Amino acid sequence: MRKQEYKEQEQPRHYYFFDYLFWLGEMAQQHYKGEPNRPDGDSMLMLCIMVVVLGPMLTIVFCFDPPVRDFLTIAMIVCSAVIVYLPGRIYPSSRRKAVMQHYAGRKFSPARCYFFLFSLAFLLIANIPLWGTVLKWINKTVE
Repeated sequence: MRKQEYKEQEQPRHYYFFDYLFWLGEMAQQHYKGEPNRPDGDSMLMLCIMVVVLGPMLTIVFCFDPPVRDFLTIAMIVCSAVIVYLPGRIYPSSRRKAVMQHYAGRKFSPARCYFFLFSLAFLLIANIPLWGTVLKWINKTVE
């Protein structure tokens, strides 16, 4: 009896931009039927995480002296390993199924998929001069 009451009280799932990126990647994989070099859900998530985490970190690494740079390089390697491991933990099979069911009625557009894919790649590249400029500005204001 209590299990039924608990199931009735479950809160509805919330869907975020990461879920949409995952769905776009999975639909691209289905659309191209597993052709090589096509994004899947995990690769779209990894690219997004790289833009948010590794882009700024990569830029910061180059602005420090060698001892600090070595430590940050090791930290970046660890972060890269965690990023490869994260999509499986963030999106367990139940979450994957729920996301795919939520977006089941939507029409897949390859143009939209590649728009997001190339936008994320561009943001990763654009982070480098942006963070370098920000760090130089911070150093000038601190001195």
